[in-house]
Amino acid sequence: MLDPVIALIISVGFTLLLIGAGGHKLTNRLRFRGILEGYQVLPGAMVRVAAFVIGPVELLLGFSWVTGWQRDFVALATALLLTLYAIAIAINLVRGRTYIDCGCGFSVLAVKQSEQQGIQQLSAGLLLRNGVLVLGALLAILPSTGRLLGFIDYLSTFSAILVLVFIYAAFNQLLLNNNAIKSWRHTHA
Repeated sequence: MLDPVIALIISVGFTLLLIGAGGHKLTNRLRFRGILEGYQVLPGAMVRVAAFVIGPVELLLGFSWVTGWQRDFVALATALLLTLYAIAIAINLVRGRTYIDCGCGFSVLAVKQSEQQGIQQLSAGLLLRNGVLVLGALLAILPSTGRLLGFIDYLSTFSAILVLVFIYAAFNQLLLNNNAIKSWRHTHA
């Protein structure tokens, strides 16, 4: 059985992640479509459909996490979506196409001085990150205990979410730094 605090942390975490990701995709549709084309895993017509659908699906999932609507279905759908992203990344890693932008959204916060700088390139680290996220989504399927939440529980949830946001951002920044170091070594070798 899952403690309700853990369930709440997972729900709020996925709400923030999916609403942020979906909103980013909706506000940058052309760029997102270009990123999907860069993956070269969908036929041309499907890229246009996927670019149109993925953002709203992420928003719907994000809002569903926070409302608790169909929790098991939303958790499975989230795990499936993240698994599909991981498969697309893995296909391109096997192809040796590590230079493309993952499209994760957070890389656009970096100041870009050139085409390759500031993008979050594909890496095994993204597979690890998505694997952890899939496990988190699947963990939410476990039934919660009936324990009522108190003030300390909500304070703990807020603190845990804050820590998780910082860990997620730090992990993404480490991946960006790794890309920059590899690029620098490649051009100066």
